[in-house]
Amino acid sequence: MDERISGPSAWLGEDIRNSNEWRITLDSQVAEELAETARLALADETSPQDVNRHHFPIGQAAGLAHQVHDQLENGLGFMVLQGLPFDVLSYEQKVALTLGFSDHVGQVVPQNYDLQRVVDVRDEGIEYSHRSRGYRGNKQLPFHTDGAHLFSLTCLGVGADGGETIIVSGPAAYNQLLQEYPEALKVLRRGFYHHRRGQHAPGEAPLSGDRVPVFTFHQGLLHCCYNRNPIEWAEKEGVILTSEERAALDALDTILARETMQLRLNMQPGEIAFVNNFITLHSRTEYQDSAELCRHMLRVWMSDPKSQRAGISLLDLYVPAAHVLKS
Repeated sequence: MDERISGPSAWLGEDIRNSNEWRITLDSQVAEELAETARLALADETSPQDVNRHHFPIGQAAGLAHQVHDQLENGLGFMVLQGLPFDVLSYEQKVALTLGFSDHVGQVVPQNYDLQRVVDVRDEGIEYSHRSRGYRGNKQLPFHTDGAHLFSLTCLGVGADGGETIIVSGPAAYNQLLQEYPEALKVLRRGFYHHRRGQHAPGEAPLSGDRVPVFTFHQGLLHCCYNRNPIEWAEKEGVILTSEERAALDALDTILARETMQLRLNMQPGEIAFVNNFITLHSRTEYQDSAELCRHMLRVWMSDPKSQRAGISLLDLYVPAAHVLKS
């Protein structure tokens, strides 16, 4: 496709920073309902990590879940809810609420070879490398898309400094590449091999079997899939990136780094962000914790069986095949 992408998903950060279109404050009755549902979900000794939509029936919040899904599929591609009733919930109940409500927006899927349905995103002092995932440290994370179609990020605590989540529209980035770097866009559409970072069974290949396009189209709709680190780590297995390929990656990173493209989310406790990975890229700034303040997020990945935006998911690389739920 050689035409610019139009529509609400092709937004610029500078145009929507002050918009209320992507932020909703929960009604007090809905917040109370979610809190009570989280308590009841664990009343029969269900493990918090196992909670799904069947443990988490929603009444008034059903319309909210539909609104979030519609924004992810047909709107900007992200939504932030604030006012979750975390001041009256335990950690386990917060996990149950996050998983239960997320499973109504999409369909929760495992995030790694250990089949975790929710992970704690906090500084564990583990370096981000070809043997580990970036959410376990505090360093800056470059722009990327996560492994599943959708994800939710729930804020439980903030650090002493840094830790902003930054998002950019994939369609807007595509439009800029088409205008400024058309030759680079051709390379990005051809794609790259990805390193699996040890998230596979013994004897399986450490790399993706095929090239993964950064940009492609399904049913005329853009599909984005990008993470430069595992692309470059593929060289550890003998894949050599050409100068043309590195230039294409540099062109994309140059566009993503522009402040005009970016929307910064300084998330606070009691907020949850929902993001469509197929049309939105995100980053995180480096952060520092203190004795009193520690950044702590819950991350959930979801498939979206109802979506028109089919396409490759990096779940195919990081999760046993039998547990990958296709969109």
